[in-house]
Amino acid sequence: MSYPVPVGLERWPMSLEEFLELPDYVRAEWVDGVAIVSAVAKRPHNRISRRLANVIEASLPDLEIDTASGVRISERRYRIPDVSALEAADAVERFTEQTPILVVEVVSPSTRREDLLRKNDEYRLAGIGQYWIVDPDDPSLTVQQNATDSWRTVLELTEDNPVGVVVVGEHGDVALDLRTLLA
Repeated sequence: MSYPVPVGLERWPMSLEEFLELPDYVRAEWVDGVAIVSAVAKRPHNRISRRLANVIEASLPDLEIDTASGVRISERRYRIPDVSALEAADAVERFTEQTPILVVEVVSPSTRREDLLRKNDEYRLAGIGQYWIVDPDDPSLTVQQNATDSWRTVLELTEDNPVGVVVVGEHGDVALDLRTLLA
Protein backbone atom coordinates (compact mmCIF):
# COMPACT_ATOMS: atom_id res chain seq x y z
CA MET A 1 0.00 0.00 0.00
CA SER A 2 1.29 3.48 -0.78
CA TYR A 3 0.67 6.46 1.45
CA PRO A 4 0.22 10.12 0.47
CA VAL A 5 2.98 12.57 1.28
CA PRO A 6 1.60 15.02 3.85
CA VAL A 7 2.04 18.73 3.26
CA GLY A 8 1.63 19.65 6.93
CA LEU A 9 0.44 17.74 9.96
CA GLU A 10 -2.22 15.12 9.21
CA ARG A 11 -4.16 12.75 11.45
CA TRP A 12 -4.90 9.24 10.19
CA PRO A 13 -7.13 7.06 12.43
CA MET A 14 -5.64 3.55 12.71
CA SER A 15 -4.97 0.74 15.13
CA LEU A 16 -1.60 0.26 16.81
CA GLU A 17 -1.01 -2.78 14.62
CA GLU A 18 -1.61 -0.73 11.46
CA PHE A 19 0.64 2.03 12.79
CA LEU A 20 3.51 -0.36 13.50
CA GLU A 21 3.21 -1.69 9.94
CA LEU A 22 3.65 1.75 8.35
CA PRO A 23 6.75 1.88 6.15
CA ASP A 24 9.81 3.68 7.50
CA TYR A 25 9.43 6.52 5.01
CA VAL A 26 6.17 7.60 6.71
CA ARG A 27 7.16 9.85 9.63
CA ALA A 28 4.34 9.25 12.07
CA GLU A 29 3.68 9.33 15.79
CA TRP A 30 0.73 7.48 17.30
CA VAL A 31 -1.60 8.82 20.00
CA ASP A 32 -4.79 7.10 21.17
CA GLY A 33 -5.63 5.42 17.87
CA VAL A 34 -4.50 8.20 15.55
CA ALA A 35 -1.30 8.38 13.53
CA ILE A 36 0.01 11.95 13.55
CA VAL A 37 1.82 12.17 10.24
CA SER A 38 4.13 15.06 9.43
CA ALA A 39 5.85 16.23 6.31
CA VAL A 40 9.58 15.86 6.00
CA ALA A 41 11.25 18.56 8.08
CA LYS A 42 12.83 21.44 6.23
CA ARG A 43 16.60 21.89 6.14
CA PRO A 44 16.82 24.66 8.81
CA HIS A 45 14.86 22.43 11.22
CA ASN A 46 17.15 19.47 10.53
CA ARG A 47 20.25 21.64 10.83
CA ILE A 48 19.19 22.85 14.29
CA SER A 49 18.44 19.27 15.40
CA ARG A 50 21.82 18.05 14.15
CA ARG A 51 23.73 20.90 15.80
CA LEU A 52 21.99 20.28 19.11
CA ALA A 53 22.60 16.54 18.88
CA ASN A 54 26.29 17.18 18.19
CA VAL A 55 26.65 19.53 21.18
CA ILE A 56 24.82 17.13 23.50
CA GLU A 57 26.83 14.14 22.28
CA ALA A 58 30.17 15.94 22.74
CA SER A 59 29.16 17.09 26.24
CA LEU A 60 27.54 13.85 27.47
CA PRO A 61 29.65 11.01 26.01
CA ASP A 62 28.12 8.35 28.28
CA LEU A 63 24.68 8.83 26.66
CA GLU A 64 23.36 7.59 23.31
CA ILE A 65 22.14 10.56 21.28
CA ASP A 66 19.56 9.99 18.52
CA THR A 67 17.84 12.26 16.05
CA ALA A 68 14.26 11.52 14.98
CA SER A 69 14.16 8.12 16.71
CA GLY A 70 10.93 6.81 18.18
CA VAL A 71 10.11 6.56 21.87
CA ARG A 72 7.20 4.60 23.33
CA ILE A 73 5.84 7.08 25.87
CA SER A 74 3.04 4.84 27.10
CA GLU A 75 0.86 2.00 25.90
CA ARG A 76 -1.17 4.41 23.74
CA ARG A 77 1.48 6.98 22.77
CA TYR A 78 4.47 6.68 20.46
CA ARG A 79 6.43 9.88 19.81
CA ILE A 80 9.45 10.91 17.72
CA PRO A 81 11.43 13.72 19.39
CA ASP A 82 13.83 15.65 17.18
CA VAL A 83 16.68 14.66 19.53
CA SER A 84 16.73 12.21 22.44
CA ALA A 85 19.39 11.14 24.91
CA LEU A 86 19.27 7.61 26.33
CA GLU A 87 21.40 5.56 28.70
CA ALA A 88 21.69 2.84 26.03
CA ALA A 89 19.75 2.78 22.78
CA ASP A 90 17.90 -0.30 21.52
CA ALA A 91 19.80 -1.78 18.60
CA VAL A 92 16.98 -2.49 16.17
CA GLU A 93 13.67 -1.36 17.59
CA ARG A 94 11.81 1.40 15.76
CA PHE A 95 10.44 2.72 19.06
CA THR A 96 12.48 2.30 22.22
CA GLU A 97 10.71 1.56 25.48
CA GLN A 98 13.55 3.10 27.46
CA THR A 99 12.74 6.44 29.08
CA PRO A 100 15.01 9.15 27.66
CA ILE A 101 17.11 11.32 29.95
CA LEU A 102 16.13 14.28 27.79
CA VAL A 103 14.20 15.03 24.62
CA VAL A 104 14.39 18.03 22.29
CA GLU A 105 11.67 19.40 20.04
CA VAL A 106 12.42 22.01 17.40
CA VAL A 107 9.14 23.87 16.95
CA SER A 108 7.78 24.19 13.42
CA PRO A 109 4.64 26.06 12.38
CA SER A 110 2.83 22.77 11.65
CA THR A 111 3.88 21.07 14.92
CA ARG A 112 3.72 24.02 17.35
CA ARG A 113 0.56 22.84 19.17
CA GLU A 114 1.80 19.24 19.41
CA ASP A 115 5.24 20.29 20.68
CA LEU A 116 4.13 22.95 23.16
CA LEU A 117 0.79 21.65 24.42
CA ARG A 118 0.33 17.93 23.91
CA LYS A 119 3.86 16.56 24.21
CA ASN A 120 4.60 18.69 27.25
CA ASP A 121 2.48 16.63 29.67
CA GLU A 122 3.14 13.34 27.86
CA TYR A 123 6.89 13.68 28.30
CA ARG A 124 6.56 14.74 31.94
CA LEU A 125 4.19 11.89 32.83
CA ALA A 126 6.50 9.40 31.07
CA GLY A 127 9.28 10.40 33.50
CA ILE A 128 11.57 12.06 30.98
CA GLY A 129 14.09 14.14 32.94
CA GLN A 130 14.34 17.20 30.70
CA TYR A 131 12.35 18.68 27.84
CA TRP A 132 14.24 21.13 25.62
CA ILE A 133 12.18 23.33 23.30
CA VAL A 134 13.82 25.28 20.48
CA ASP A 135 11.72 27.92 18.73
CA PRO A 136 13.46 29.28 15.63
CA ASP A 137 10.60 31.72 14.85
CA ASP A 138 10.81 33.38 18.28
CA PRO A 139 14.52 32.67 18.76
CA SER A 140 14.70 30.81 22.05
CA LEU A 141 15.73 27.59 23.72
CA THR A 142 13.96 26.58 26.92
CA VAL A 143 15.16 23.71 29.09
CA GLN A 144 12.58 22.31 31.49
CA GLN A 145 13.37 19.92 34.33
CA ASN A 146 10.79 17.32 35.37
CA ALA A 147 9.57 18.23 38.86
CA THR A 148 7.07 15.30 38.89
CA ASP A 149 3.88 17.40 39.03
CA SER A 150 5.12 20.12 36.65
CA TRP A 151 8.08 21.31 34.60
CA ARG A 152 10.57 23.72 36.17
CA THR A 153 12.46 25.97 33.75
CA VAL A 154 16.20 25.62 34.41
CA LEU A 155 17.51 27.56 31.40
CA GLU A 156 16.00 30.10 29.02
CA LEU A 157 18.12 31.32 26.12
CA THR A 158 16.94 34.25 23.99
CA GLU A 159 18.51 36.77 21.61
CA ASP A 160 19.23 39.01 24.62
CA ASN A 161 20.61 36.12 26.71
CA PRO A 162 22.01 33.64 24.14
CA VAL A 163 24.56 31.66 26.19
CA GLY A 164 24.11 29.29 29.10
CA VAL A 165 24.88 25.92 30.66
CA VAL A 166 22.44 23.19 31.59
CA VAL A 167 23.23 20.41 34.05
CA VAL A 168 21.92 17.01 32.91
CA GLY A 169 21.90 15.13 36.20
CA GLU A 170 25.01 13.10 36.90
CA HIS A 171 25.75 12.88 33.16
CA GLY A 172 27.37 16.31 32.95
CA ASP A 173 26.87 19.84 31.70
CA VAL A 174 25.99 21.10 28.25
CA ALA A 175 27.17 24.59 27.24
CA LEU A 176 24.80 26.16 24.72
CA ASP A 177 24.98 29.17 22.42
CA LEU A 178 21.65 29.99 20.78
CA ARG A 179 23.36 32.04 18.05
CA THR A 180 25.42 29.03 16.93
CA LEU A 181 22.47 26.64 17.07
CA LEU A 182 20.21 28.88 14.99
CA ALA A 183 22.85 30.27 12.59
